[in-house]
Amino acid sequence: MSDDIPIIFALDLYPPSQKPTAVFLSAASAPQMQQYATAEWKVVAAAGFAGAKVDFATVPAAQKSDDEIAAVTLLSCEAPHLGRETAARIARWQPEIVKINCAFHNIADAGPVAASLANSGYHMLGAHWRNDNSFHLRSVSEIAPLSHFNPPVWDQLNIIAVRDPALMKAILTLGRLYVGEEARILDLRVGNMVRSDTIARLEDALVAHQPSDVFKLRKS
Repeated sequence: MSDDIPIIFALDLYPPSQKPTAVFLSAASAPQMQQYATAEWKVVAAAGFAGAKVDFATVPAAQKSDDEIAAVTLLSCEAPHLGRETAARIARWQPEIVKINCAFHNIADAGPVAASLANSGYHMLGAHWRNDNSFHLRSVSEIAPLSHFNPPVWDQLNIIAVRDPALMKAILTLGRLYVGEEARILDLRVGNMVRSDTIARLEDALVAHQPSDVFKLRKS
């Protein structure tokens, strides 16, 4: 489950003049980066990359200095790793999309970051995450304008800032479809896990109530 998928699909509808590039200042996992590589984006780990330990050769992702990075389609960063230089990098590269992942990072207030992006001309979206099902499986429950989440619970939101209004609308449209499919998949996953858990409990109960010698081999 990933709120990056609607972004990837939306770029298929509004392809840039050259191959799209995703630049990661940090990441929570290698698959987070690999999904862009699978979609045939160029994937770049910026200088000072932080977060998960990632084998860049496996992604595959190139490691580049700021001077080597030019056209940026997506700039992605985990909220705990935002630094003073992030705003300067956004101003320098002018990415089409800026994604700041706040969900499940214990972020109390990302309001100033969101306001800064909005003041820079970005249209602000939010991807809302939940993990309140029986097995705490995480899922994207809504992708909507950031103003819709009022007040925002930042620890359940990822910020998606989009420069082009047409691209923003495409992400919203695809996001609604994606969230609906993810909800159905989540229901199936939870249902399967409940059944597996119930069967395991029944088997444990059956073994516990068997006579103590039932599994012993009897000699003639």
